[in-house]
Amino acid sequence: MPFLLRRAIGLSLWLLLFFPAAVRAQQSAAPSEQELKSQRERTLAVSIVEQTASEAPLWDDKKSSVTVLAEAADLLWAQSPASARSWLMKAWDLVDSLSDEPRDPSLKVFSTRSNKTQLRSVVLRVAHDHDPKLAESFIKRLEPEDSSEEKKERGAFDDRTARSEQLLALAQQLSSTNPELAFTLAERSLADGISFTLQNVLTTLRRKNVDLSNRLFDLALARFSSVLPDPSEAEVLSGYLFQPGLTFSTNSAGLVIMSMNPTQRNDPVVAKTEPQRARAFLVAAYQAFMSRPMSTEGGENRTRAQKIWAFATRNINRYAAYATEFAGPVRNFLAQLQAQLFPEGRADPFASNRSNAGDAKPRTDREIYEARIAELEELADKEPNPTAKKQAYVNAVLAVEATDYERAKRIAEKIADDDLRVDVISYAIYRAALAYTMQKDSGKAQELAEMLTNKQRQAMVKIAIAQRLLANADEKKDETTETMSDQQRAFDLLTDVAREMKKESPSENAAKILLGRAALLAKLDKAQTLTSIEDALVVINKLDSFDLRDAVSPSLGLTVAPRSQGILDTPRLGFGFRQAIETLVKTEFESLADLAGRFTRKEVRGVARFEVAKLYLQSYK
Repeated sequence: MPFLLRRAIGLSLWLLLFFPAAVRAQQSAAPSEQELKSQRERTLAVSIVEQTASEAPLWDDKKSSVTVLAEAADLLWAQSPASARSWLMKAWDLVDSLSDEPRDPSLKVFSTRSNKTQLRSVVLRVAHDHDPKLAESFIKRLEPEDSSEEKKERGAFDDRTARSEQLLALAQQLSSTNPELAFTLAERSLADGISFTLQNVLTTLRRKNVDLSNRLFDLALARFSSVLPDPSEAEVLSGYLFQPGLTFSTNSAGLVIMSMNPTQRNDPVVAKTEPQRARAFLVAAYQAFMSRPMSTEGGENRTRAQKIWAFATRNINRYAAYATEFAGPVRNFLAQLQAQLFPEGRADPFASNRSNAGDAKPRTDREIYEARIAELEELADKEPNPTAKKQAYVNAVLAVEATDYERAKRIAEKIADDDLRVDVISYAIYRAALAYTMQKDSGKAQELAEMLTNKQRQAMVKIAIAQRLLANADEKKDETTETMSDQQRAFDLLTDVAREMKKESPSENAAKILLGRAALLAKLDKAQTLTSIEDALVVINKLDSFDLRDAVSPSLGLTVAPRSQGILDTPRLGFGFRQAIETLVKTEFESLADLAGRFTRKEVRGVARFEVAKLYLQSYK
């Protein structure tokens, strides 16, 4: 065969072999339809973040402006550091335009903390993550002339200065994710004294790093021992050592008041594993407060003496346990001080918490509970003032155990005000239904829910039951029949919720309920989830304002008793926009972005579009 012919045949064979491979290589190099879609969506998400950050400073709602600017900087710092730094600096400046008014004026006797602290912490956290020098410059701008001076008007649980308040707020946020930085920030706060928030920081820090919490406590105790401390500083360290989640203080009237952090109540008692630190603290407190005569003359001296008396009364048994040789001197000091403060005698305010040593048989917890409810009801019966009488009956109802709703109803029926009586009875049933749901008695919970004429409360119980059923379905996912049954019951309950909410007047609670419903529906039906979000959008567009980021449960307690909301076993479910969309954002990004653009108020629309874009970008990190 001629050479040229053999060469041509060889070349043809080579082309036949190579060409398909080349085609395949070219095809594999070309982006797939899904990749193109992801690139398009990411470009859109980044564009939304940049556009929202440019618009945010012009919003009337400066709180939303600051949050969006800080979060936009965090999201895009790697690709646009100059823009991100500019957004962060603008956010810090905007905080100054906010009011110094307490977040809740009705609670300013307890705390005068404003929104500024929380928002500055958001900005500082982003700065610390990306540009520590910028974060330090922000901190130095806090009270540049008098940062070491104590606040002039303080609530009972305020931190000592604006600077310590800011440092500890940020330390609290970081204590779980960056304990070393949290330690450093909290240590810096000690320059201004021992603040109430330090107790929370110590407790949360201990969960992550016991050594760091011990070192921080030792530094705080050294500070305590080096100056003439305020009794409130002792309460902070005492609470950390002996009563997780509880802090005591004294209000302006000299009355002992208590603050509780429910998330820390089940933490182990630190003193049991750190007895030497407990002893060192008690000795330091004795030397600071009880080792020398005390004057009770004059307003300031008497107030200080009352605080020390309350502290010593509450800690006397701890001296007997951890610093035995000081127990006797403390008792003597306490007796002398009490005689000075209350020459005509005064009942021990903590006696009810102690065992009845003189009784032949100590009372059981049930007997104590029964006696307490009977006493509260009797006090209400005897109250001559009509307004105070109604409030006393409400207080008695709140003291009743959640599932003891029949007794709560009986007490509430004595309220003379028709509207209040109906509302309190409804609340008692609502509270009981939620409690039975937590106890996994969905049948009883649903029976009580049907008794409720308040449709929002009824809807919340049905959401709680649906959440429980879906949790059961997850636990029994290998048992197909039972799983499908639980899921169907949950779907039916959520359908009832949608139907009832359509009959309700537009309100913040109704919108939250629909968003919570959407968060649960995401586990069952994506199309229904989008519909529920649209239903919430329709309600929100009829309201003057709405915070899409507020994920707390709808407020369905008693308006005459603010604490009534806090004792409800509300569903552990977010009721904000984020919770409603987060399971859909990867697959329905463009639909959600379009939906978010349909909110009518510019701030709400901006936050909604930003949340969709942010969640999308975070889902691919």
